[in-house]
Amino acid sequence: MSDEVIIRELVGLDQTMAIFPLYSQVSRLSQAVVCQRHSAMFAQSNYRCIAAYIDERMVGASGFWTGTQLWCGKYIEADNVVVDSAVRGQGIGGKMMAWIEAEAERTECAVVRIAMVLGRERTHQFYARNGYFDDGLLMVKALTRISQSKGCIG
Repeated sequence: MSDEVIIRELVGLDQTMAIFPLYSQVSRLSQAVVCQRHSAMFAQSNYRCIAAYIDERMVGASGFWTGTQLWCGKYIEADNVVVDSAVRGQGIGGKMMAWIEAEAERTECAVVRIAMVLGRERTHQFYARNGYFDDGLLMVKALTRISQSKGCIG
């Protein structure tokens, strides 16, 4: 078995839904909801997804968005970076973030950003080790009880 991590972009909904078993390690969302949300995200034309493989076994995945905002210009935002619990701590998350950062450079983005749920200290430490710093606060307000029951709020 090789320890080489290969990062590949997943194309389309079918390939992207292959991340569901991995994603289900960290989320309670059903496969139907994940599929519905990925469909809506792809429809916006600014969402992409990558996966990390060791010997053709998916061991990590992350989506990412490209956009433009007044405060920073063009950006990439990583979305739901997940590494298989069996191989966490082996640098796979860092390799996926490096791939996303290289894509941001290639597409002339000014920043790479990440939003994460408060209280996940290990996640915060991971990003800090990889050169990310706190530069703001994202605040959310659930508009209905339905949004809370469908997993919109951490």
